[in-house]
Amino acid sequence: MRAFYDRPIDDLSKLYGACHRDAVEKLKKVADRGMFAAVLGARRVGKTSVVKTFLKHYNYKYLYFDLSPYIGQSAVSLQALVPTEIGFNEKELKKEAQINISVISLRIRDVKVTSSAFQSNLISLLRELNKKYDKFIIVFDEAQVLAFLKGINIRGLIQLIHNNYSRISVVLTGSMPGLLEKVISPARAAEPSFARYFERIYIPRWRKEETIDFLKKGLLESGISFNEMELEEAYEELSGIPGFVSHYGLLRTEGSSHERALNSTIGYAISLWKRDVSSFIRIYNSPLYVEVLKILAKTTTGASWMEIRGELEARRGTTLSKSLVSRILKNLLGAGMIERSNNKYLVADRALKRAVLKLRVR
Repeated sequence: MRAFYDRPIDDLSKLYGACHRDAVEKLKKVADRGMFAAVLGARRVGKTSVVKTFLKHYNYKYLYFDLSPYIGQSAVSLQALVPTEIGFNEKELKKEAQINISVISLRIRDVKVTSSAFQSNLISLLRELNKKYDKFIIVFDEAQVLAFLKGINIRGLIQLIHNNYSRISVVLTGSMPGLLEKVISPARAAEPSFARYFERIYIPRWRKEETIDFLKKGLLESGISFNEMELEEAYEELSGIPGFVSHYGLLRTEGSSHERALNSTIGYAISLWKRDVSSFIRIYNSPLYVEVLKILAKTTTGASWMEIRGELEARRGTTLSKSLVSRILKNLLGAGMIERSNNKYLVADRALKRAVLKLRVR
């Protein structure tokens, strides 16, 4: 049996990490109560594996929408809401519901589907799914993208499901919690308690002990020799992010030395972080975000609010308002790009630091 995987897994026996396995159980409890869940955590921390394991282990019927290709777009079209996975037998449904699926999947050739037609077909499908199945799950992976969806009232849709379809639960995942809050807890929501629908489940990075244990078990199973210092270095350089740690382990099992596997994984992590940061910056369209990230990437102990503002003003040669600096830091925190500890802000992930330092300020 393989010890390391480079794609999301859906098998509970292969899901590593106490918090990850606990999250599967939390999702089950949420679904049993007819509630909704928001699964939060950094990119490649294992949110998708948790959700897919939950769906498969408990044999739920589901619709799965993967919105990750649209991260960073400020205007998202209906194409984003084409289901990535249909986790049930379409032929079990009435003919009208099968047509609904064809419409929202954009399968009907030479027919342009309008936003109103898409939404009405989706609602009709949900009504039938609620009647047909005792429990049904709808998943929006990287759901912060929904905040930029054009033509569909996604908040109204979520509220409609909650108020009328008691057998359907919604699961959102988000690697940018601040943006996701705009979906589940909008500041101008007609109903202030809108966010009460969602139970937030946080997926952390692996701790040092977990990372070393995961690698040790996998390498031993694969007959690969290693020493403790190599595993500790892998943890430090990859910051305990499961996706990167598993990538490193996979390269080791394919014959790479520790040094080669680690350097390759670091390069892989940097390229993905550069893409993620660039996508995030496109949303806000301001070079100040890159400048703040660069300031924090160059420090090992972090920087205070005053220090960040002072450095920005020195670079810019102009005074910056308190509200602007606070908003930038709030958005970076919400995107999971930076962390705050003891009133100091820092970039905790080593590969992210390296990616930031390679970015150009425009």
